Amino acid sequence: NNRPRTHHTLQSLADIMYGYGFKVLCLIFMARGLIFISTGEKIKEDELTEDEEGIVEEDIVEEDLSDYLEEDGVLYKTLWKPKDCAGPTEDGDDVTMIMEYYGLKDDGTEVEMEHALTTKIGRGQTIRSKGDGLFGMCLGERRRLVIPQHILRNKYKQILPDILDSVKTYLEVEVTKINKMSWHKFESGLRMAMLEPVESEFCNRTVVYGDTLSVDYEGTLENGKVFDSSANRGTPFGPFVHGKRQIIDGYTETLEGRCLGERWRMTVPPHLAYGDDGVGDDIPGGATLTFDVRLVQLNNIFWSDEVRDTKVLGWEEIYKPEVCEEMVGFDDEIYIHYDATREDKSKFGSMHDNYAPYGPFKLQGEGTFVPALDHALPGMCLGERRMVVVPPRLGWAGGHHDSIMVEMVLVKINGHEMIEQMFPEGPPKIEL
Repeated sequence: NNRPRTHHTLQSLADIMYGYGFKVLCLIFMARGLIFISTGEKIKEDELTEDEEGIVEEDIVEEDLSDYLEEDGVLYKTLWKPKDCAGPTEDGDDVTMIMEYYGLKDDGTEVEMEHALTTKIGRGQTIRSKGDGLFGMCLGERRRLVIPQHILRNKYKQILPDILDSVKTYLEVEVTKINKMSWHKFESGLRMAMLEPVESEFCNRTVVYGDTLSVDYEGTLENGKVFDSSANRGTPFGPFVHGKRQIIDGYTETLEGRCLGERWRMTVPPHLAYGDDGVGDDIPGGATLTFDVRLVQLNNIFWSDEVRDTKVLGWEEIYKPEVCEEMVGFDDEIYIHYDATREDKSKFGSMHDNYAPYGPFKLQGEGTFVPALDHALPGMCLGERRMVVVPPRLGWAGGHHDSIMVEMVLVKINGHEMIEQMFPEGPPKIEL
């Protein structure tokens, strides 16, 4: 797109526009030569006098705003959206939008900035059903907004306090989350809409190299034509071994880390699909393909209603003192001992590795850094033992694909220790 440019007396602004490219432009126009936003859809331009022509570069080029739509003074247009729309956003939706704009650093430097805004859509919310140019967007859709100064000051200065304050401001917005659905872009150029994620507490295992998998799928061309599907074949594709190049690279990239039962839609560029050769008469060379996919087999477990409804996160009491002298609350200072057993029966933990108890920590602070253990600790008595199932997405930050069984013992709370000391006295470990 051609970018508006200004006279050299506004050189600091021009430098920003030329230096960073057109992501968000803040334009200042002088005297009677203003380009102004009308209440309709058309943009008008006054003719310049001979005196005014002297302060404007001869080669000025204005962006064509004729293809923008108008909503309560805000102009907007869609820069890109997926072929298949997940959504669009509606009243009551919880959304996350990435906003790109030019702003001011603390030292006054003008730089390109990015802000993730999470809000609910609707009347009285940050993003309204009407009037913002942001309603009805698809997951992954990207829009450019032209915001008049009075709207910028009344609204966007509160959302984006560092945004440049100009007569007319450009803002680019991308929807990355609608309720539970999320949008993902890979460095390879692949794009993925996660349509039906499995909740973390219900995910027993995630896909890693060497797993045996099967998928339900439907593949379409850019024109919407279905070229293949498991429904037409009457059976899922598989089984195949993940990472062994038994399926196109687009699948391999999106399958890594998936939970059984998850459904996603991926847009696969040619180099991750069938390249320049294509496949027979069904898939032309150089085709970008879209696949709607659900993982239905992960090793020896198959997707079913029973699997879907089985909660993995949980804990059970192994031992509890007859008298509960101290009980864990969110503001208590606590120490724990733990032993963890992985899927392959390997072990780690303060008891197994002969460390002193982990702590001190508080649940209202950073906790243990293992969300599943933080869920299991409230109400635990001094000296009590619990066995906790730690699913992969509620476990250690370093990542693990399997659910880990953790035996946890509360050994100290607010300076009170267990009467029976059965544990090592070595230096405390600073992390689990």
